[in-house]
Amino acid sequence: MARRWFKGNLHTHTANSDGDSPPGAVVRWYRDAGYDFLALTDHDMVTLPDDYRILAGAMELVHGEEITAGDIHMNALGIRRDITPSLMPTERMTLDRNAEAVREQGGVPSINHPNFRWAVRQTDVEPLSNVSVFEVYNAGPEKNNGGRPGHGSTEQFWDGLLSLGVRMVGIAPDDAHEFTRWGGQYRNPGRAWVHVRAESAREAAVLGALEAGDVYASTGVELDEIATDAAGMAIDIATQFDRAYTTTFIGRGGEVLDETHGAEPRYLFRGSEGYVRARVVDSDGGIAWVQPYFLDCAATTTPSPAICAPRVKWAGSIQSLSGGSSV
Repeated sequence: MARRWFKGNLHTHTANSDGDSPPGAVVRWYRDAGYDFLALTDHDMVTLPDDYRILAGAMELVHGEEITAGDIHMNALGIRRDITPSLMPTERMTLDRNAEAVREQGGVPSINHPNFRWAVRQTDVEPLSNVSVFEVYNAGPEKNNGGRPGHGSTEQFWDGLLSLGVRMVGIAPDDAHEFTRWGGQYRNPGRAWVHVRAESAREAAVLGALEAGDVYASTGVELDEIATDAAGMAIDIATQFDRAYTTTFIGRGGEVLDETHGAEPRYLFRGSEGYVRARVVDSDGGIAWVQPYFLDCAATTTPSPAICAPRVKWAGSIQSLSGGSSV
């Protein structure tokens, strides 16, 4: 079966914890908005999807819980039983113990909004070997994605880890809580999401693609294709209206490697970048984050090396580039 992109949200709350709407209403909102999958991640409890599968229709419901250990929050995706939060003496130990509890159930742990109340730093995550997913962007109005002096942005957090060879997949959720009140001060749905490339939108396929890094995060930019091979990285953007697109290719240390305009950004590897990731911004403020590709997979620290493997071949269009690193 051919793989394709599926759109979903992996961080959402209902009235079972601190959302303002019952699970059925939340499921209906995402179903009617055309999402392919949704994780209900209420605080410290699993809102079981089985009760809402008929209501969800074709949309897959992914098991989930937000483990709330003080200000350190972690999503547990694909679990079946509630996980009691462990609050340990240090932030690193807290992350490690809660991630271990997720793995014990065969689930996927994801570090939520690391800049929320400035709770998580890069040094808390560097030694961890059981977490490979984090929120590079969270659409909640109090999540501090941009950082502050002495505490970097979530993208700087990402690049710091990647530069040390720590493989980390960046995702974006809306972290929705409010479905009855709307405005910039509310945590409304539909502001950030992910696309995974998989054979289906079933839970196992979604989580497999997530850990393999076959995913991009978005607040509005849609991509038709992402491909890498030994020569470089290529992206095809699904253009919308008359928007203009700027793609920034980023490498070790957060270095800007190249910036190009248009709907078909390309980058030829030089061999010294360490890794290459991309950020696509449209003229209306939407963003897409493309996962890093490590040029030297042997240097990465990760539970799964799949992010280093070439993805879809680009029918020769990468290798045919010449005369510069991008067109």
